[in-house]
Amino acid sequence: MVVVGVDVGFGFTKATDGESSVLFKSLIGEPQPRSMEENFFPGEGISGSHLTLDERSFFVGELAESESRVRQFTLDHSQMVAQQFRILALASIARIAPSRVPINVVTGLPVGHFIQFRNHLAEALTGDHSIVLHEEGKEKEVLLSIKRVRTIPQPYGSLVDFLFREDGSLLRTDLAKGKIGVIDVGFKTTDFIISRGLRHSERGSRTTDTGIAKAFQYISEALTEMSGVAVEVYRLYDAVREGSLKIRGAEYDLSNVKNEVFSRLAAAVANDMERIWADDWDLDLILIAGGGGEALYEYLKPLVKGELALLQTREDPRMANVAGFVKYGRYFFDGAPAQES
Repeated sequence: MVVVGVDVGFGFTKATDGESSVLFKSLIGEPQPRSMEENFFPGEGISGSHLTLDERSFFVGELAESESRVRQFTLDHSQMVAQQFRILALASIARIAPSRVPINVVTGLPVGHFIQFRNHLAEALTGDHSIVLHEEGKEKEVLLSIKRVRTIPQPYGSLVDFLFREDGSLLRTDLAKGKIGVIDVGFKTTDFIISRGLRHSERGSRTTDTGIAKAFQYISEALTEMSGVAVEVYRLYDAVREGSLKIRGAEYDLSNVKNEVFSRLAAAVANDMERIWADDWDLDLILIAGGGGEALYEYLKPLVKGELALLQTREDPRMANVAGFVKYGRYFFDGAPAQES
């Protein structure tokens, strides 16, 4: 039995089985005829896939960004669950999971949307799915046989990755007994959870809309004012990290506007934390997680009182949740009841 962790975020879709992994932008596009499939120069190709599912073809990820004329990108939870989750999740699983082998999946949702959508995710993934991957001019059929799906609040993936070993056994026993707060900064949302002795605290768990997308939207608007070109937020990842973006031959420095908006966003996250955790002044550790958490960590440090740490279990922090999902799955499915959610 293979355990796969899948995290379909508004910014990126991630999946891993603990050995192989995949990460691509959460974009879906209409396929375009491609007369030249091969790369003329050595190196990595475009991150993404061309696949056929339910007799419909899609480009996903960076392939959709670079090739599709019509692209689907959303920051709406209902639309993501209803229209995009299944395609993106299955596209990621098909890239790493073996064909015709029973698969158990662990996936996640923001805390604030967990009750509403958790059953939808299990229903969307459970069962047999025939997928055709179109790669380098060839077609590869993959039959995914997903037996069980477990949905958990997303930040628990990062917490499990921090506390547990790869085989699902406890690594940091003393901290696991303590009271840990996790701030998981994602693209659209920021999740707050508190775990005390590995027990969930409903009072200290909340989802806010102070995700990194707010900063990207402001940067996009600033670029439009400077250049006259409307830059989609999903095309700003590399530019924000590198500090500049070239538009029609002119290079625009983003360092000042980035510092300004990241400082504002960090202040909003810190204020939310103070409000949500007003009664939880006895935390042993505050763990900052997620790709957005890494981006905001230096801005958050002077604003947060208490023991603050950046989750650094993975070279790419965006993979911490799904790595934790796999660890959780190895622990959970061994003795899990038949009913999943």
